[in-house]
Amino acid sequence: MKTVSSIPQHQQSIHLAFEQRRLETLIREGKLHAADFNCLDKSSKRTVWSLLLSVAARRLG
Repeated sequence: MKTVSSIPQHQQSIHLAFEQRRLETLIREGKLHAADFNCLDKSSKRTVWSLLLSVAARRLG
């Protein structure tokens, strides 16, 4: 009997957009980590970097 697998054999990127507050919530709750995604432009990278620093500062404070 031949089975069909629905799991892709290679990784594909999916492009998504999050509102900044939702992204912050996901990171703060530990549901999403910076290593899990890439920023696609410099402005987004700066915003995410600032967001990560803010979340880290709250954890330390």
